Amino acid sequence: MGALIILTAALAAQATPASGSTPPAAGAEKASSGPKVGQSTYVDLEGGAGYSTNPQFRLHGGGGQGFGRIAAHAVHTRITARTTTQLSAYAENVTYTGDIGSQQSLSFNGHHDAAVSEQLRLFGDLNASYQKGGLLDTRVLVVPTIPVFIGPAGTPPILVPGTPDFLSVTGRDYQVAANVGAQWALGPRDSLHLSTGVQRTVFRGGNVRSGFTTIPVSIGYDRQLSERATIGAQVAAEDIEYDGPTSVHLITPELTGSLSLSPTVSFSGGLGVSFSTVDDGVRTRHSTGPSANARLCSSSERGQLCGYVSIAQEAATTAGPAKTLAGGIDYTRQLSASSSIALSAGVDHYSSPTSVITGRNFSSATYYRAAAEYSRRIGNRLFTGANLSGRKVAESGPDPKADISASLFIRYRLGDIQ
Repeated sequence: MGALIILTAALAAQATPASGSTPPAAGAEKASSGPKVGQSTYVDLEGGAGYSTNPQFRLHGGGGQGFGRIAAHAVHTRITARTTTQLSAYAENVTYTGDIGSQQSLSFNGHHDAAVSEQLRLFGDLNASYQKGGLLDTRVLVVPTIPVFIGPAGTPPILVPGTPDFLSVTGRDYQVAANVGAQWALGPRDSLHLSTGVQRTVFRGGNVRSGFTTIPVSIGYDRQLSERATIGAQVAAEDIEYDGPTSVHLITPELTGSLSLSPTVSFSGGLGVSFSTVDDGVRTRHSTGPSANARLCSSSERGQLCGYVSIAQEAATTAGPAKTLAGGIDYTRQLSASSSIALSAGVDHYSSPTSVITGRNFSSATYYRAAAEYSRRIGNRLFTGANLSGRKVAESGPDPKADISASLFIRYRLGDIQ
């Protein structure tokens, strides 16, 4: 949650230059043949049925439930010689056979960027989501790959609409975020980039109420050393205000860089130090710690694979600010002309938190998650396939049982056929 929680927010249409990302140097895209101009719009209507072993993350007892689900996923993509736009909206209702009843999840992700001139490029993102029990973590939403003028290159076409943490997966999580940014070319090899935004997160679960607002700002400089390598420096600042007395202030200077290892493999990352101040209304705590992230991506005509790791000194979570170590992979592959597979998996470890929940303290927690989808075309507009997901929260003390979910689906596409 927030720019420092992990690089999952940088996937696909979310091309915000977050901490450690390195925008491509001015003119770098000219080495390619340029983006393919055009647009597409489609809506996938989906119905399915399956079984989940512990959808409410209960500590004890048999929590297994059968379920039926209906969902709709609308995508619009438009690419011109100077702009790219992508909109993705998802809505789902899951009805369980037991005492849970029905659960809904919603998400919207929008990205637009434009080359205003040869020197200036602008971008904007708008993202919103609602989910109960971290339900969106059990889905892999695939969208077409689009070129981005600002942000890390080589990101796979997987959206992660909302990023619950170890506490928010046990209740209802609301998020909305907006980001804007710009990149100025100072010369053939040098550029400046600036970004800012605002994110609001609200959690409701049982007697627990939590909410916070995050405002990130970053400014950086990049120099293209060659057609394959770029280095730079960046200063990122973040203000996190919880609903209550707790506030967090972060300043993170770091070195950044990117390297094209081959025509299909790219590496980017950042390494720095975070200086944090946490005020809980009673005392003020200062700390210093490492900030780092790395991302390795391989892309081909038939698929993409990306792996990432990151360290954050004081990441915002619904339980309070905490040190975070995270990593994950995202994978898509077209197996044949009629079948494909997609996978997203990650792990987040939280430690040394400052609890904002009255009467509850947290020493450490780890959240594991993975979701996969196999899809096969059985008609011009008809698809069928299977979803499989697993989630686990490990905390100090009793751990909730793991949730393993499997389902079969049938999907019908309206609009453009990809």
